Amino acid sequence: MQSSYDYIAQQWHAHPKGQAYVDRVLAYVDVILDRLPAGARVLDLGCGTGRPIAQHIIARGFQLTGIDESEEMLKIATTVVPEAELVRSDMLSIEFEEKFAAAVAWDSIFHVERKHHSAIYRKLAHALEPGGKLLLSVGGSDAEDDSGAEGFTSEMYGHTFFYSGYSPTVARRLLEEAGFEIEVWELDDPSSRGHIAVVARKPA
Repeated sequence: MQSSYDYIAQQWHAHPKGQAYVDRVLAYVDVILDRLPAGARVLDLGCGTGRPIAQHIIARGFQLTGIDESEEMLKIATTVVPEAELVRSDMLSIEFEEKFAAAVAWDSIFHVERKHHSAIYRKLAHALEPGGKLLLSVGGSDAEDDSGAEGFTSEMYGHTFFYSGYSPTVARRLLEEAGFEIEVWELDDPSSRGHIAVVARKPA
């Protein structure tokens, strides 16, 4: 099945977001990387073309496994982070046999229907080593409870993309029920339907 991102991969990669955005996101990435041993294995779930997150993780001396559903995005990623292990898969069917010291799921989980988010959180918790940290973004809904539509769509480069998310209260509860302790929970982009940056830790 073709991903919507297959159609815009070249445009997406050719028009990166501004430096202020990149600096902000990579500051969050550094929170989960700091104090990891050199060469530790890190997961990037929804790695896209590998820029800027996967590229930054590799530059800091860590091993990276990148997962993405888009074949065209991964083709570009092979040139951006040739050192990485890149796997084409969707986040619902992927199963991890190895453990990771840290994981990132930035702007990726909200492309999946929210009814699946709890299962994805549990999968990530299982894939992390004890004490491992997860960076993710949540958002995609202004709802205050579980009612309402499952998601919405928007256009990007002439193609339609699906988004789905619970209210912040529900999203936080689901992460905690998956076994995570929340260390950072802050509004990252007020203009983006409540885009929240989260750092969660799997207890040691």
